[in-house]
Amino acid sequence: MGEKGRDPLEALGGTALRVYLYLLLARRPVGVRELQRRMGFSSPSTARHHLERLTALGLAVKTPEGYRAVPPRKGLLRLFVATRGRLVPVSLAAAAFTAAATVAYLVLPGCRDPAAAAALLASSAAQLLAARQALQAARELEELITGGEGENRVGR
Repeated sequence: MGEKGRDPLEALGGTALRVYLYLLLARRPVGVRELQRRMGFSSPSTARHHLERLTALGLAVKTPEGYRAVPPRKGLLRLFVATRGRLVPVSLAAAAFTAAATVAYLVLPGCRDPAAAAALLASSAAQLLAARQALQAARELEELITGGEGENRVGR
């Protein structure tokens, strides 16, 4: 299998992965000069090289306005959605729903089956723990872009 079919996290090295994550979080076309400035590249040709590599891998498309990321269809990054310049785990929605259902079950009158309450609490706790771990992973991926500088978020 060629590079195009691999998980983006495996197929891309450090800088190319940072560029891809930046494009994903931008959620709009990004030009070569903008990418050069945001990534701190010394020349536009460096930015163009990484954008063309992403295009060749099927991870970006060139539009008249600039380059836009193609959301991954496989690999670990498909477990996240980009929203408001942040990576959010897809599992967070399931965890929130389970937690809300648990609270509703416990406060509604007549719903007092201890076994059901215990199962809901256990499920809710497990999903919230998994969502917390996924949020930490998302923060670590975002730090790849900013180099640890939280104020340099993409959505701003």
